[in-house]
Amino acid sequence: MGRLTENFLWKNFKNGDDSALARIYTDYADQLYAYGLKIINDEALVKDCIQEVFIQLIEKRETLVITSGTHLYLFKSLRNKLFEELRSKKRKNEIIELWPESDIQPENTAEDSVIISEEKRSMEEKIKQAINKLTDHQRELIHLKYSEGFQNSEIAEMLNIDVASVRTLLYRSLKKVRKLLAL
Repeated sequence: MGRLTENFLWKNFKNGDDSALARIYTDYADQLYAYGLKIINDEALVKDCIQEVFIQLIEKRETLVITSGTHLYLFKSLRNKLFEELRSKKRKNEIIELWPESDIQPENTAEDSVIISEEKRSMEEKIKQAINKLTDHQRELIHLKYSEGFQNSEIAEMLNIDVASVRTLLYRSLKKVRKLLAL
């Protein structure tokens, strides 16, 4: 969509034209969806967040000021919404972990417990096997990040490399683990 069309639609939307919003949604929904899936591989969450972005547009229609272009605003809004949801999920999981299991989950039967335990052991074994196929350097990075809980900047300082290299190496290492687990 051209900048002029984008500005025209935005002005019409701000003036109460819901068909302009529908056109903006039609023009950007697929791009936003693809972008959201790059951030988190959860189709339902991405769809929900896209809907929430457009709901917020409607709610704040009269007070919104977009200076950088509609497309940039939409992508930034979706990114912020997804990260907000991820932080919220993380907080919920942390709270759940603090509560005794019997308070929040129905009791598992002995059979359920055995099955869960076996599935967990099996997955842990697959992950260990995949990690063992990595180079020593890749294993060290994963250990420092996920077993020891170090931040990327701390790992960079320890290994005397820059933070961008740590991110890249971690990304490649995890990508290789995922590939090995998919086999």
